[in-house]
Amino acid sequence: MNDLSALLRRPIELVSEPSFPLGSGVVHPASLEVIWPDGSSKLEPRVMQVLVALNRRRGDPVSREELSRLCWGGRVVGDDALVRCIVKLRKLFQRDPAVEIGSIPKVGYRLRLLDQVPEKSAPELSPQTNLRPLWVVGAVIAVVALGASVFIPMKPAGVLEAVAVRPLTSEPGVETHPALSPDGRLLAYAGGAGFGTQRDIFLRGVTDGTPIRLTNTPEDEMAPAWSPDGRSIAFVRRVAGRPCEILVAPVPQGEPRVVGRCAVENMTRLAWTRDGEILLSDRPTRDAVRRIRALAPDTGKMREVTSPPATSLGDHDPVVSHGGDHIVFRRAISYGVADLYTARVSGAGLRPLTRKGWKAMGYAFTADDRTVVFSSSRGGDSGLWTVDFKRPATPVRLSMGLLDFGRLSADRTGLLAVEASDYRSNLFTWRAGTAPVALTNGNTSDWDPDLSLTGELTFVSDQNGGSEIWSKRSDGLPTRLTDLKATSVFSPRWSPDGSSIAFVASRDGRTDVYLINTGGSGLRNLTSDGAVRDELAWDRNGDLLVPTLRDGGWRIERINRQGQVTEVVNSAGVMTVKSAGNRGLYALKKDDDRLWQLGANGVVLSSPLIRLDLESAWAPTEKGLYHLAGIPGGEATLRLTSWSGTSRDVQSLGTYGLKHSLVVSPMEDIVAARVVRDEADLRAIGLHRR
Repeated sequence: MNDLSALLRRPIELVSEPSFPLGSGVVHPASLEVIWPDGSSKLEPRVMQVLVALNRRRGDPVSREELSRLCWGGRVVGDDALVRCIVKLRKLFQRDPAVEIGSIPKVGYRLRLLDQVPEKSAPELSPQTNLRPLWVVGAVIAVVALGASVFIPMKPAGVLEAVAVRPLTSEPGVETHPALSPDGRLLAYAGGAGFGTQRDIFLRGVTDGTPIRLTNTPEDEMAPAWSPDGRSIAFVRRVAGRPCEILVAPVPQGEPRVVGRCAVENMTRLAWTRDGEILLSDRPTRDAVRRIRALAPDTGKMREVTSPPATSLGDHDPVVSHGGDHIVFRRAISYGVADLYTARVSGAGLRPLTRKGWKAMGYAFTADDRTVVFSSSRGGDSGLWTVDFKRPATPVRLSMGLLDFGRLSADRTGLLAVEASDYRSNLFTWRAGTAPVALTNGNTSDWDPDLSLTGELTFVSDQNGGSEIWSKRSDGLPTRLTDLKATSVFSPRWSPDGSSIAFVASRDGRTDVYLINTGGSGLRNLTSDGAVRDELAWDRNGDLLVPTLRDGGWRIERINRQGQVTEVVNSAGVMTVKSAGNRGLYALKKDDDRLWQLGANGVVLSSPLIRLDLESAWAPTEKGLYHLAGIPGGEATLRLTSWSGTSRDVQSLGTYGLKHSLVVSPMEDIVAARVVRDEADLRAIGLHRR
């Protein structure tokens, strides 16, 4: 161990710690002071220890375990002790916006100095606005852990605040899709062994009680929604090979009945209107864009509620206000880029609530319908945000946490139910028939790998909070190549000569193709039009083939290193392109499980015809097509289909992520993302408006 490593690992003794500059101040650990140009601030000893520990690794994450060892002598302490220190440090450095103490989801915390401090914009005043004092809006910080919940409120006047956090469920596996009854007494949810596996609908009391299983079928059932009178629950049933079914079950018990079916999609979220219609998200035809539709459960008739742009990915997950007259839904601009929109239940009065791609995973109305609370990982911090429903406003952070927040539900009493998930996937490598060996083993998620001709790995990881491009040589540690702070990053692919990596990223609500040198320098965007794009591939000439959504639908565009774009003829409908080396390029079309081959005259069906599961990962090679077969999120089998059309199972792999997770090198080295942690529980948060 070198001297620097020993210093960084040494427990912190404040009396011997040297002073150091930080932002506009100077920190003096021995005297427990921070000296500013206009005065000084005192810190408690433990808070100063945490500041020193973070400063030792300034710019890099420090895990909760390491902070415990450095500042508490390795004693086991609750998250609340650490969080209190972080809260006090953030409050101290509110006077110096160049100093940022950020949360790294599922890892710990990071101290860094910002090169540029964003200017604070003044609130916009309408001509009718009275010039009365403007209250300063603060934030509430919530840290939720699977084993324990900690909540430290900051209580500025006149704002929405969270007053308590407690667990609602703690069963093994996952509990998702929370739905609070209108009176706040009961909770319906979907529960199962893991993400992507079969789930059933459960019902339990909010304050206590044993879960009651409402359904028990082989099909995956999810997305419960209460009727306005609280007497029925609607839910979604996924049926293999067919669009989803919409069912209604009486509460507390009774036989569910099918009241409707989706036209195309196999899953959606549901919401009841005041008039008894059930809202869902679906495509009326395969060529249409997903939109919000209203089902009359007594007749099975559908009506269209929204009409999204043809160049978007459609409207998703409707939620109805407690008053029953408005809805909020998510409009997907691109992969990982979405904004919240609202309209009346009829579909009239459409307007955005957020802008520039907030990527809201879940959302709900507060009890008074004045505010929408939503979960988002914008900027890398997973947490809860609020936005004013009545007038245009900038979203305000309500909480931050070390777990990912997902779907939400709120009742009329001020209770909020949230998904708190802990999902992790690491990369493994092996030769066919041998045992997989870990390539990455962090407490975060790694996915979407690609191998260069020399065996160097690139992949997407959230090790630093947000999704970024990383690389790893066979004899080295993972290295982060980007610091994009994008809402979505995917499809990193090595160039044929190994000098650069192309990938797709969504920033500020726009999705474009980027290129970066293998060492992390020379980042530049090859496109700037912000169109929707999917998985890309290089051809042997060094051009990129990128499926792109335009007014006429999906097609392949060819992009050279200078950013010149040309359309590939006869490529309508193609959404994914992959390289098989010297054998050429292969593709899949939207809603089409047949494999296509890309040639000089566009795409033609593979011969012999090969069919694939659209939810499974696949990788074409010189030998044939490797693909993972099995239930998404469940047991996976590695299968090889030769180009002559014969298939054989190579080996059973256990639980693997089945999409965007498989690559095979020319030497038949296989890399895939394997699920190493799969938990989700539900938490209750009390909301109160002061």
